[in-house]
Amino acid sequence: MRTRNVLATALAAALAVSGAARAERLDWQVEERADAPLPVRAARNVRDGFLTFGDAYFDANTAFFGVFCLAASQLSIGFADLVGLADDNPVTQHVTKGFFSKNLAKTAYLWHVAGAESLLGGHGMEVERWAAEDVASLNPLFSEEDRAAVGGPLPLDPLDFVGEGYFHGRAYRPHVLLLDLGAVAVADVAYRPVAGVLRIVQLRAAGDAVERSGNDLVRRAVRTW
Repeated sequence: MRTRNVLATALAAALAVSGAARAERLDWQVEERADAPLPVRAARNVRDGFLTFGDAYFDANTAFFGVFCLAASQLSIGFADLVGLADDNPVTQHVTKGFFSKNLAKTAYLWHVAGAESLLGGHGMEVERWAAEDVASLNPLFSEEDRAAVGGPLPLDPLDFVGEGYFHGRAYRPHVLLLDLGAVAVADVAYRPVAGVLRIVQLRAAGDAVERSGNDLVRRAVRTW
């Protein structure tokens, strides 16, 4: 198991480079000359500093929406399990066939997907997802533990919501939502605005380092069960 985890980590690191290259071809990425004149680089730093404020605002809103959706998912699956005791027990399942609890569980899964996609779509984690998918495709023999180690705990498998059983424990607490909220607040209210200011005053390297620290904080929170 240890050997496989080491291999998974190494593959993820290698493929992160290709993931970053793919990200550079996204619609919102613009290729700029690295050897541009000093006034041009200074103007870019000012521009990127102000754009950092916008990135922080939109990423924070998206992440808060994601946390709301995940909380709604957990409440929905809890309600679905309670309803399932009435419409999907050994007696009633031949009459109602778990109709209400099944559809509530589907709703819970849709909330979960919306929340997971919202959380994983910002703070630089979208590139990591591409790399993780490439790792999984390279080695179809990966166990579920290996996949989780590379790709993180989100999103959960659909069977965690609609599988057999009266209690769907994995769907209740994919990770600590309050930890996500705290990390996003610190990253987007403190770290990234500071990074924007540093870029504006021409401390580009320091600004990049501060923003990476903020994004890493969110990344660690999202990957924590």
